[in-house]
Amino acid sequence: MSFPGGRRGTIEELRGAHVLVVWDPAAPTLVGLRGIEAWPWDPAWAVEAEYRPAEAGRLLEVTRPTSPSTRDTLPAPGDFVFDLRGERHTLRAFGVGGDTLPITFTDGTSGTDTPGMGRWLILPRPKDATGTARIDFNRAVVPHHMFSAAFPCPLPPRENHLFLRIEAGERAPVFEEEAAVGTATGPAV
Repeated sequence: MSFPGGRRGTIEELRGAHVLVVWDPAAPTLVGLRGIEAWPWDPAWAVEAEYRPAEAGRLLEVTRPTSPSTRDTLPAPGDFVFDLRGERHTLRAFGVGGDTLPITFTDGTSGTDTPGMGRWLILPRPKDATGTARIDFNRAVVPHHMFSAAFPCPLPPRENHLFLRIEAGERAPVFEEEAAVGTATGPAV
């Protein structure tokens, strides 16, 4: 549905309730948006990972940055295990069907150089029950929630905290000085 001023709305189901989600191009978090800072592309941040399917029906409990915050459970079909900077790491994926597996994660840059609410990777679902996948942290993105509370993105579970600094991918939105409303740690409240 359309509203005055270029706003668009959709009705979505969220935890058994129907909500109206409105996209407003004049929202304070979009006005003055110049772009998104990112680290220079570095092939050293791309690694091969082993996909390990989880037992059927495994769920991942996540928090969503709503007001007040809410807890949610999502299917967690598998983990990606990989070596990076001489250490073994595991990231738990969640999925609601389809050909992709989203991963939310935090690392040593979270809350300083990148959003405190973490960043996202979207990986293709492995075609085989087990197999490998390429994790490219150069493709890490800031969450949609940085731009609108209409996107109650799941925050990374504690299992998805990487103790090293992932200096790859998107860092933070960049705003015009006079319209700046966001920071590297999250949207203005």
